[in-house]
Amino acid sequence: MTGAPVIYGINPHTASEDQKHPLGTKGVTSDGRTYRYAQAASVALSPGKLCIAPDVTTHHEDCAVNTFLINAKNITVTLGATAITGNEYEEGFVNITDGTGEGIMYKIKSCPATDASGDVIVELAEPIKVAASAATTVTLYRNKYRDVLVSDGTQADLPVGVPNVTIAIDYYGWLQTGGPCSVLVDANDITVGKPVTIGDGTAGGVESLNAATENPVGFNPAGVDADAGEYGVIELTLD
Repeated sequence: MTGAPVIYGINPHTASEDQKHPLGTKGVTSDGRTYRYAQAASVALSPGKLCIAPDVTTHHEDCAVNTFLINAKNITVTLGATAITGNEYEEGFVNITDGTGEGIMYKIKSCPATDASGDVIVELAEPIKVAASAATTVTLYRNKYRDVLVSDGTQADLPVGVPNVTIAIDYYGWLQTGGPCSVLVDANDITVGKPVTIGDGTAGGVESLNAATENPVGFNPAGVDADAGEYGVIELTLD
């Protein structure tokens, strides 16, 4: 059996145009900080700014499929009114949303660019376990470390990490997920020892967590609080 790859002694201050590791690969620095390998979306990622996973594409939810069989390794999905571009679903997942086989998710090996409302053949990295009926529907779900974005202040988003260096458009690099990290402070309500969440005022910032519906990012350790607009030391707890 093999588990998720882990690379020790990484240099988090690097980025590259070519992909060097599977998305989500865990990296650990010599001092114990943790990272995940990710790809930037169509906007560059800046050091110290909190990043989020992309949303599920509405027209790629609850899509009709062919009646695939047990042990098949591809599924034909009929898209809604949004095209698939590039390799956006490579290393992602197809979730059986409803009908026969529901409740099972399969990893995607490849999924080619396809026009809106077209049929796309999704190649899987593992065989089908339960055959589908004519009423089965699926949702395509991107790997959360592909097409990563700087947080826009929407607190319901999924935080995935903070880069320590600029990661250019479509480039690959490391997002810090655990340990002390320089992070943009969104509001002056950051309190020593209190958890922080996605800031709702400044893109990429964090603020104190004050509601159960907010996603925790980490906490402000003991010491002097950073003011809004500054980069404070946040102990990340995303991994």
